[in-house]
Amino acid sequence: MSALARMWWPIAACTIYHGLRLGTLSSVRAIDEGGLSALEGDQPIVIVANHQSHADTAVLHSLLPPRCRARVRFVASSVRFARAKPGAPIRERAERWLLHGLALHAYHAVLVGGELNGLRSVDTLTDALREGAAVAMYPEGTRSRDGALGPMKPGVAMLAIATGCAVVPVRLDGTREALPKSLRFPRLRNKVRARFRTPVVAAPGESHADFLVRIARSLAPPEPNA
Repeated sequence: MSALARMWWPIAACTIYHGLRLGTLSSVRAIDEGGLSALEGDQPIVIVANHQSHADTAVLHSLLPPRCRARVRFVASSVRFARAKPGAPIRERAERWLLHGLALHAYHAVLVGGELNGLRSVDTLTDALREGAAVAMYPEGTRSRDGALGPMKPGVAMLAIATGCAVVPVRLDGTREALPKSLRFPRLRNKVRARFRTPVVAAPGESHADFLVRIARSLAPPEPNA
């Protein structure tokens, strides 16, 4: 990819995000509940968030501290963000081209799934952390339709226990109302909040199951009126 194209995709992602935020009269705010300071340095770190909308990645990316934003790599499905197959309808090809370009070149995605089994995916993410990246992932593996937190996939536990990296949980609220799974365009006057919570570190000898329980608790919705 040319240098011009590498510059164009991040600019396009920023323009789309801020254009939609302003155009829909929406407010987006980061709330520090103990996790933002952990993202200020250069150490390898894992970021996890609940997943409710296609808007989640753009929101989370925009709210990361600048140094973290420069090195973050989002985990994305190689099936969902692959290029369209030859002969696909024009609308599908255009959508796939946009999603593929944003994922790879604006959010520097690590594509997993498809031909990569779970262990190979974890190895790929481990390599990214060893290179100094911040890895952002959605441990539910898919978007929630009703807003409830779904079962946690084992990948985040395998990664945290294998590398010893801290995991910063981020609770996202308002993205499902803004852009639910059933819609292609966001609604008006949305209120989106991202709560950066206290980092979670795997304890010596902790099992994957026990670690996932702690991650699920850290991604719970806030108390009413919080």
